[in-house]
Amino acid sequence: MEANKIFSVQRLWLVRHGATLWNSERRFCGHSDIALSAQGYVQAQWLTQFLHDVPIGTIYSSDLLRARQTAEMIAQPHQGVSMQTAIAWRELHFGAWEGLSYAQIAERFPDQLAFFTDPLHAAPPVGEAFSSLLQRVQTAFLALVHDVANQVDQQSDIVLVSHGGPLRVLLCCILRMPLERQWQLRLDPGSVSAVEFLPTTDETIPDGMLTLLNVQSP
Repeated sequence: MEANKIFSVQRLWLVRHGATLWNSERRFCGHSDIALSAQGYVQAQWLTQFLHDVPIGTIYSSDLLRARQTAEMIAQPHQGVSMQTAIAWRELHFGAWEGLSYAQIAERFPDQLAFFTDPLHAAPPVGEAFSSLLQRVQTAFLALVHDVANQVDQQSDIVLVSHGGPLRVLLCCILRMPLERQWQLRLDPGSVSAVEFLPTTDETIPDGMLTLLNVQSP
């Protein structure tokens, strides 16, 4: 890459996968490999139409089925689009809580609920620490930014299909928001948001501008 290369502003579309039955039942999905529900397919179809005329260059996706199904549908109208799946974009691993609702968790784990009041310092039983989620999201996003910076053509947009947790964390990092405020960012299943940032080759998360948040099918 040339040292004097001038970068152009890059648009990144943030897509939360379509709904699953577990989402509808308010059960924690985490790393469980749950497929899209009928509602989720409809949402993915709407996302595909919404992004139909966007000049997509690359689609990054969680490797979990619900995200891959959504990403593959979005990719269909875009001939030759590159798609990369990675474990790094998975949801937080909820350990012993996966498949359970909050009511079931509160009943079965009454003395292990600190995650719900202090998620930055407490983890679900046998689950993933928030610091681990933060680290893998930051590392994956920096790799994405460097990929963009090294591309010859930066005119194409990027799509990232992931889950609520990683997307909220990523938005906090890009917008320089305290992680404690992540819950103020509502990202529903089947929603699309967008940020713009300037690619970089260093190891710092670039500043970004939020241009769209939680848009869904009418």
